[in-house]
Amino acid sequence: MAANALNREYSLKLSLADILALIKNFRIEDKIVIEKELEKETLLYRAKQLSKRIKTNKISLDEIVSETRIVRKSRKNGK
Repeated sequence: MAANALNREYSLKLSLADILALIKNFRIEDKIVIEKELEKETLLYRAKQLSKRIKTNKISLDEIVSETRIVRKSRKNGK
């Protein structure tokens, strides 16, 4: 695809339904290009949404070390 083709400007009033119907007619290669662009455009939004869903972990490093020692000791004694 020529670089000029991507620089053309159009002014159209389209609803989301119109855009989705239009995309359904595209070749798979063009859909992949659109998908990659949407991924770039929505990366920050998706990262923020994921961050909201992740629960904070309030366990301290000392607690992790203590639990690790307990597990290692029980494994060692179990063998």
